[in-house]
Amino acid sequence: MTRPLVVFLAAFEAVITAAIGIGVALAPLTVVWALQYHMETSWGTFWRAAADAWLLGLGVDLHVDLGQATALSLGLPGAVAPFTVTIAALGVALFTFIMGARVGRRAAETPFVLTGGVASVVVFALIAWFVALSAQTTIVSPASKQAAFIAGLTFAAGVALGIGLDWAREREHVPSWIARRLGPTARAVVGAAVRGAVGSVALLVAASAVLVALLLVTHFGKAVGLYEALQSGYLGGVTLTLAQAAFLPNAILWAMSWLIGPGFALGGAVPVAPGSGLSTSLPGIPLMAIVPQHTSAVAFVALAVPVLAAAVIGFLTHRALSGSRAVADGPLELALTALGVAIIGGAIIALLGWWSGGTLAPGMLAHLGPVPWAVGLFGGIELGVGTAIGLTAAHLRNQSMEWTPLARAAQREAPAPEKEPVGPPVG
Repeated sequence: MTRPLVVFLAAFEAVITAAIGIGVALAPLTVVWALQYHMETSWGTFWRAAADAWLLGLGVDLHVDLGQATALSLGLPGAVAPFTVTIAALGVALFTFIMGARVGRRAAETPFVLTGGVASVVVFALIAWFVALSAQTTIVSPASKQAAFIAGLTFAAGVALGIGLDWAREREHVPSWIARRLGPTARAVVGAAVRGAVGSVALLVAASAVLVALLLVTHFGKAVGLYEALQSGYLGGVTLTLAQAAFLPNAILWAMSWLIGPGFALGGAVPVAPGSGLSTSLPGIPLMAIVPQHTSAVAFVALAVPVLAAAVIGFLTHRALSGSRAVADGPLELALTALGVAIIGGAIIALLGWWSGGTLAPGMLAHLGPVPWAVGLFGGIELGVGTAIGLTAAHLRNQSMEWTPLARAAQREAPAPEKEPVGPPVG
């Protein structure tokens, strides 16, 4: 495969990724324009709305300036001070990240890994910049200076992950600059800490997704009631559902912060956390139906979920230490691995918490999401404790297995190692 072909294919996949992301929002809006407005209004308004939704999902800020006339048309009492929407609909970002990882995996299979990855990121960033320029209005205007960088960074993170996953398949391959600085024991500890942190956070996110799914099922009637109260019709209901689906990853990460302990803010001074509830009323958005009005002190049992998740992953991660060439299975190596999981996992959780929060509108929706440093600190501590428990349990299990009758019989039957001949070499 030649270099120009790799560049073309990588750029083409970046274009497809952007087209799908915009099209998910543009398709229902176009249907609304055709059926509800009978194509009598400008289609450009719906294009700009889809562009704003796509850019917002990637993390680009939207500046909103509602004048008095616009505020009155929306049913507001008067002019609203200009504000900035900073919360990202992570469903769009997650799709872009996954597609970027796909591009990275494909580029890693060619001799021109860096060329393909850079070409796809540059094309995607340029598309985001042009889309931001086309969506500028006096009322809502995406930050065009952020568009290329923020959108390109999201896509580039996926590309880097895809390349890293392809590289990780070759477990015996270690870059020379790493081998020169880290010995076998240090490499085993660092590798186990990275795998343990990523695996623990992934399992914790999965548990949070299960919690959100259970809340959706148990509060389904209340959500349906909110849909009926809005009276948005079929087309409006579909558009609203797609918008809520884009924010569903945010809800999962907020549930993760609830399981960790610090909880998350929904506009009030008191966060929604185990043992507390809402301190303010919420808008009638169906997805808000899953937020508990109050939780009892029994909910503090949920704090055990992060510890259990880390303990399971720590138990499985122990193989990377005991099976390494250096057999890094001593108390010091286990403690350093648990500490590494706490630091790396806490940093990942803090990043996810920061990424999931922001401002949606002034007033009750001005502060949404967890406090990054708090959820990262508590999450890191809980993951570190859980990893230490899992590693210790696996270590004790291996030691007990060495004293079983089968293990002693295997040691007796094992052939003795051959001794090297002692003496002058034969010329």
